[in-house]
Amino acid sequence: MGGPLKRIDIPDILTQKDWDKKKGAIAKIAGKTGIGDAMKAVDKAHGAINWKTLSVSVNAPSNATLDDLDSLLDEARAEYKRSVEPLRTQLQKLRDLAEATAKKFKSNKLIPKDSAAHAEKVAKAADQLFVAFNQSSLGDKIVDDYEGMKDAIEKADKVRAKGREILEKYMLSLAKKLKTAKTVSDYQDLWKEDIRGVGTQLPKMPELKAFLKDWRNISSQDGIPETDEDVKSRCKEVMAVLARMDKQMKAMA
Repeated sequence: MGGPLKRIDIPDILTQKDWDKKKGAIAKIAGKTGIGDAMKAVDKAHGAINWKTLSVSVNAPSNATLDDLDSLLDEARAEYKRSVEPLRTQLQKLRDLAEATAKKFKSNKLIPKDSAAHAEKVAKAADQLFVAFNQSSLGDKIVDDYEGMKDAIEKADKVRAKGREILEKYMLSLAKKLKTAKTVSDYQDLWKEDIRGVGTQLPKMPELKAFLKDWRNISSQDGIPETDEDVKSRCKEVMAVLARMDKQMKAMA
């Protein structure tokens, strides 16, 4: 479905502060568990993740190409390997440690059942987060984000290609008519159809935005020659703009 990657935060239950508060004072008699240190390691690994790099759509420029997206996907995958995989290693260690601690608490009758139960909840939460960060979860979301951007670019390219096709037809027709127009009536005919046609398609072509101002003047009614004597010079002016547009379009083809 795609869309920017959403940050996955560490739940409170996997923080050292929460563990120190909920493991129970009596549980301290069981000795050092190492869970608090494991939680700190998880937090440090999580803090090292560059979430922006993991999201292709967040990094893609407004004029992104498919090659740009491929490069961004490579960067996202490299970031996953660099930071997410180490986090998963720490989560796995925390899960295994919490499971072992829960068993240890259960075997000691002096430790409240709530303490053992909480250690089990920690193990379950660590395992759930371990899964949330795997390739089938987070990894697939990275690819979905990429695919969503890719589909959007491909659709935009098709729309742009169609718009270019229509624009080129108007431009070709207009160029022919400008060569033969001699009267104000001739100019009005090509103005109503081809000049206004170019004006309709031009805003859809971002690469030709530099010509928008010129064409607004050309397509305004004030741009229509007042006398037959003015038609020839006006046609030359319009033809000059058309030639520059055609050159720009060929350069970007």
